[in-house]
Amino acid sequence: MLSESRRAEAGSDHKFSIVGIGPGASSLRTRAAAEAIKSADFVVGYRPYLDLISDLLPGKTVFSSSMGKEVDRVRAAVDLLSQGSVALVSSGDPNVYGMAGLGLEMAAQPKAVEIVPGVTSFTAAACAAGLAFRECVAVISLSDLLTPWQEIEGRLRLAAEFEMPVALYNPRSKRRDWQLIRALDICGQRNVLVAKDIGRDGEELFWTNSARLLESELLREKIDMTTLVIISGRGAFQGEAAREAGVNLVGIGPGDQGFLTGEAESILKSSVKIFGAQRYLDLIGDTTPAKKVAHSGPCPKRSFDRFVEAREIAGAGNKASIITGGDPSVFGSGWRIMDLAGGTVPVHLSPGVSAFSSVAARAGAPLVNDFILLSSQDDGSMLSLLAGAGFGVVVYNVKGHLIASLLQDVDPLRPVVLARDVARDGEDMMILTAEDLLAANPSGFRFTLIVAGPNSCIKEGRIITRRGYEAKYSY
Repeated sequence: MLSESRRAEAGSDHKFSIVGIGPGASSLRTRAAAEAIKSADFVVGYRPYLDLISDLLPGKTVFSSSMGKEVDRVRAAVDLLSQGSVALVSSGDPNVYGMAGLGLEMAAQPKAVEIVPGVTSFTAAACAAGLAFRECVAVISLSDLLTPWQEIEGRLRLAAEFEMPVALYNPRSKRRDWQLIRALDICGQRNVLVAKDIGRDGEELFWTNSARLLESELLREKIDMTTLVIISGRGAFQGEAAREAGVNLVGIGPGDQGFLTGEAESILKSSVKIFGAQRYLDLIGDTTPAKKVAHSGPCPKRSFDRFVEAREIAGAGNKASIITGGDPSVFGSGWRIMDLAGGTVPVHLSPGVSAFSSVAARAGAPLVNDFILLSSQDDGSMLSLLAGAGFGVVVYNVKGHLIASLLQDVDPLRPVVLARDVARDGEDMMILTAEDLLAANPSGFRFTLIVAGPNSCIKEGRIITRRGYEAKYSY
């Protein structure tokens, strides 16, 4: 039976938004996130995250709580819906260890909840370091507060078996210092990026390797809960990135101009020319007076021509942008530009809302636990192993006729998403169980497929995934 506050929510026209504010810097917020917060009567969040958006809070009634009080925050947000519109904020993206799952779970009407995706911290760190993922990346939290360590270690071993790059969240705390050592040992000798407080005051970024981290306690002591550790791996390209440059690789997000970051808008408006595929140039529309140029030919030639022209513009003391859909560090051709630059021409990477984030947000909360991104796949052998180990799995560039082979060994009741052109004209999305998607026999190409993490269900057409808060709290 619904409580009084839940009954109020069920009959309320007030809007409930779960908002990703990006990694920290106001320049990496999207217009959609700022508008969702500005239009809310109440803003609810973890106090350090609210401090990051203090410029958006004048005139708002704000409710905050400390770390470990996630359920209290969501309960407060749900209760406040009887009085007005509510924005529940998450740092980074709400689907990446954020509040999307719990928010949908506790809302009386999941269908009415808006999930606003944000720039994820691991892609922001990758862009700042000139790191690009070309084939795959695993995203794993080392915190065993909500997930048993045995399961975390199993996922680490599987990612290591496939030699995947691994982005580690919550790598080390004052009371929990051995998990990082274990993760480094499991993944073996690799280059390691340490990114602390990305997009915030005190940001620190440096490359090292597994051996040095394992040997140096002083180096490990630089790592805490606001640090990301990215272990390089198969298909990872390590280039060089500048804080500011005449040549800019700009992630424009999934398509809707509301998902442009403030930084992206500023760079585009100040560019003399903008280069990119015609479909991306069309998406940014008239946001800038710059001349837009779409080169023809195969991908390596297009990248070369764009770089040569952008380099000439930068050499004359002006600014040029090369745009990509989503985020330049995830499965784009931006690495080719960094490769051509070779460290001799400064290149700035401006992160964007990734395609997987926008699809996940539209679907609900399929990825709030550990997950894997794959650039493409022709059979389901790897996918079924990863899903069976407890990962959510995202596959880009899926062809409809391959769905059967991809899902044949996946739990038939596992929720899945098949989407195309999310946040663009012609958006197409199916949210079904694996067996129902197989029965639907979809056709076409250029899909994004998400196999939701375990402990997921479909309610009112949205995927809800539990993070395990019930292990600590009763709600």
